[in-house]
Amino acid sequence: MTRADAEALWGVEAVGAALAAHPDPMTSQLVDAVRVRAADLTDAEFSSWALALPWPRFAAVVRLVAGVTRAELLTMGAVHE
Repeated sequence: MTRADAEALWGVEAVGAALAAHPDPMTSQLVDAVRVRAADLTDAEFSSWALALPWPRFAAVVRLVAGVTRAELLTMGAVHE
């Protein structure tokens, strides 16, 4: 996913604020929750689900959807393409 995907879900300002925030740590449980909901919910439902999360958790979801988490992991060598 990309920042454009995240901005389509939550808007440019919300994504910018979330990316500047201190997010919750990324966990496999959070990744699984995002994966399941992204597959099962409409974009509007997924967006609403994420917005209902506490701010640090929402910020982590935004980082994941925007591709920031993956980019950071690639930079650290933790993910192989």
